[in-house]
Amino acid sequence: MNNTNSLAATLAARNAATLAWVAEDPDNRFAMTLVEDLAHWAEMGVTTAEELDHYLLVSEVYEGTREAWGYKPSWSALMAESTEDLQRMADSNASFILSELEREEREQRAHERAVSDALTPSSGWLIGDLVNL
Repeated sequence: MNNTNSLAATLAARNAATLAWVAEDPDNRFAMTLVEDLAHWAEMGVTTAEELDHYLLVSEVYEGTREAWGYKPSWSALMAESTEDLQRMADSNASFILSELEREEREQRAHERAVSDALTPSSGWLIGDLVNL
């Protein structure tokens, strides 16, 4: 299979997998599919399935870095990274983002408990009773 056919097959397979995932729970899932126009990808410098994988990983690291650390890394520097290094960066970003989400959830639960505790009388006295003293 030549590179063009391999890229077309990879795009079609990724899109089919995405659509199948959405179809499992269409009321709660939404996803975008990849452009299957090979000319589009050629303009981006992507002509093989391997280049597509690298490009998509660069996109993931770029957006993940922006989300996790608040800045946009150099696209050209990311494009020059190896797939292994990009995967490590993507994993690191994902781990950090997940830990931040978990921290925010813990803080939200603690806040809700504190509000509930503050609004729950802890003795036989009520605020109205205290005002009348």
